[in-house]
Amino acid sequence: MCYTAPMQASRENRKRFQAGETPASRSTRLGGFAMLRRRKSVFLTLWLSYIVILIIPVTVSAMLYASMEKTMVANASRSNLAMLEQVRQIVDNHLQEIDQMAVQIATHPKLQTLWTIEESEKYVQYEEAVRALRNIRSGTGFIDDFYIHLRKQDTILTPTMKTDTETFFTQLYPFDDKSLDEVRSELLSGYHFKTFWPVTGVKENAVVKNVILTAVSLPLGEKENVWGTLVMMIQDQQIYDLLKQIEWANSGAMYILDDTGQVVLSTANRYDLPEGLREEVAAGSGYTSYQSGGKANLLSYTTGQSGWKYVSLVPKDVVLERINELKTWALTLLGLVVVAGAVAAYWMAYRSYSPIRDIVYTFLNGKNTDGPMKVNEYEFIKTSIAETMAEGKELKEKLEGHLPVVRAYFLSRLLKGQADTVSLEAPALQFMGVRFPHEHMCVVILEVDESSEFVRDGSERDWALIRFILFNLSTELIGERGYVTETERNRLAILLSVPDSGEGAKRERDGLIEQLKRVVEERFRMKLSVGVSSIRFGVPEIGRCYGEALNALDYRIIHGASSVIHFEQIGDMEHVYYHYPIETEAQLINYMKSGEYEEAVRLLDELYERNVAKHGITPEMSKTLFFDLLSTMLKVMNALKLDEKQLYGEASDPVKQIANGKSAEDMMNRIKELCGAICQSVRGARTDQTGRLNERLKRFIEENCSDNALSLTSIADHFGMTPQYVSGLFKKQNGVNVTDYMVEVRIREAKRLLADPGLTVLQVAQQVGYATDIGFIRVFKKVEGITPGKYRETLLQAGEMKDG
Repeated sequence: MCYTAPMQASRENRKRFQAGETPASRSTRLGGFAMLRRRKSVFLTLWLSYIVILIIPVTVSAMLYASMEKTMVANASRSNLAMLEQVRQIVDNHLQEIDQMAVQIATHPKLQTLWTIEESEKYVQYEEAVRALRNIRSGTGFIDDFYIHLRKQDTILTPTMKTDTETFFTQLYPFDDKSLDEVRSELLSGYHFKTFWPVTGVKENAVVKNVILTAVSLPLGEKENVWGTLVMMIQDQQIYDLLKQIEWANSGAMYILDDTGQVVLSTANRYDLPEGLREEVAAGSGYTSYQSGGKANLLSYTTGQSGWKYVSLVPKDVVLERINELKTWALTLLGLVVVAGAVAAYWMAYRSYSPIRDIVYTFLNGKNTDGPMKVNEYEFIKTSIAETMAEGKELKEKLEGHLPVVRAYFLSRLLKGQADTVSLEAPALQFMGVRFPHEHMCVVILEVDESSEFVRDGSERDWALIRFILFNLSTELIGERGYVTETERNRLAILLSVPDSGEGAKRERDGLIEQLKRVVEERFRMKLSVGVSSIRFGVPEIGRCYGEALNALDYRIIHGASSVIHFEQIGDMEHVYYHYPIETEAQLINYMKSGEYEEAVRLLDELYERNVAKHGITPEMSKTLFFDLLSTMLKVMNALKLDEKQLYGEASDPVKQIANGKSAEDMMNRIKELCGAICQSVRGARTDQTGRLNERLKRFIEENCSDNALSLTSIADHFGMTPQYVSGLFKKQNGVNVTDYMVEVRIREAKRLLADPGLTVLQVAQQVGYATDIGFIRVFKKVEGITPGKYRETLLQAGEMKDG
């Protein structure tokens, strides 16, 4: 149930009380209020309760009437069925008489001769046959009349006469609805064995009587050789007299069906059954309800031994006519009783409601009733009494809903030492849902070093999932011994309460940390670094424990990633300065400028071994050392004008690369990678410069080979280098020294000039840089194996041979 409305009402009521509103004025204002809300009041409930009590006997009476009506209908149906059974028995007996009469006629000796003797001998036989028929007729009262039709002679024999067929059916016994041809085709032709026709009108002496026709072919059993037809007429009035004995026969409809399902007699002036009735009477006998023409009927039916079916259909209103009259009187009287009972119930409800109304008015004097009342008086009273309790409960529920946020905020402030530790008593902690089972405290910080195998892209959603997993695992492991809270994106803090600061508590703490770290690294493929504070006494010491855990976690640079670092391990560590003198920095710069990577790495390894591996400097000093080394790298890059994008790519930032190192070893490896990139760039630039210088040297020699002053010294002076450097560089690039290359160029040019017969050997020598021809001839012979003159002769001979 919501108590917001009562709370608002209470506050509004206090305002009105302070404003000076009197109880009398409020009573006047609330008079209309009670009337407007009476629909949902207790008064209506009481009144309806009394009416329900009144309705109970009325309902019982209605149920008794329905049961009585059902019983009377069943009795009427059974009575109808019993009367139908009587009619069936009588009609069955009469049908047996018809069968006996047919057998008697068919087997009578005088009559059998009619279809066994010749026509010329039948005159006497006709008279005897008529006499025999007359005697047979006197033996039954159910059959009104009968006659025999002889097909071959087309003659009719009756108990009183012999005549031809046309005279008999047109003058003596004509049918109302059948012509002579129809009589011949339907009645006098074909094979018949107890075939019945529905009631039809027959004129006898100008008087029309309704009869049921039945026909039997003679002789009996002869289907192929039929000589005549015995036709018997049953007057329907005899059967009607039997049906009138049934109660409500005149108010309903009676049907008699022969063994073929044909309606042979009906009191409803129709010879077809209503729709669906034939299926209802398919069984042998019984009774049920049947809807016909939108009215309810009582249906009774039975089947005789001859296969005839007797059906009675009586309207239900006829059977219940007397009961319906009584029902009308009863309902009228019941209505009067209900009205009187409702008035009496109203008076009794009003008397019972008066005390409740007075109590409600009393409560309303202190409530705000401007809005509609959504509850009845009982609920209003209960709500008013429980209002204070509801306010407290609502506040408590709201606080419990915000408790996780409040607790997380409080724990964060407690870790950072921002909480008021003086007021941190047990009630205050319980109010925020914080309860430590022991008074000794310890803080453990978990930081995720590596999670690439667990998350995909390192998005905030992935980090939220990581924190969720760590939070749940940590909470499950520590149970009620402490709390877990988030501090940074990849960092959680565990506030652990331990019994004491002894070795047992430390082993238990370390076992919990080891189990948590193993589960995270094995199951979720994440690496954790853990900083553990010392164990201190009291909740106010949590802030100091948090600072110790942070300090311990900083030593991850020294101990490496995925390590567990206790504050006790670093508490007494000596804070020494790192060793990186200016001379060492200059030596490192020279190594990098000259591209000597191996020497530079050797020097860096010496610095790491001396500062980090042996002396164990603090994390702060370690970071300072690595940033000092990074500063050296940046100086070299600036001096050599190296583009850092060429070294690290578009998204490069050497400072971030070093700062993101997980440990001192990782940071040193990144320093070495940067150093290697610088040395490689220097060597690449040097290789390009040497190649260009070599090409310039060769081109200078080729262009100045005719100068007899060209020498290694003049070349070195021209390029501003020492002869030794030029000689070494040329030898390294080309595989020959400078003087040999000069001789090679001069001999190649001399061979070209010797092809011109107009030049003397001296002129050729002077044009290729020799002062006299003596030195030229000696050098030429040394290189080519022949003298310049001999070489020219060879060229001339080769030319003459070509011309020839």
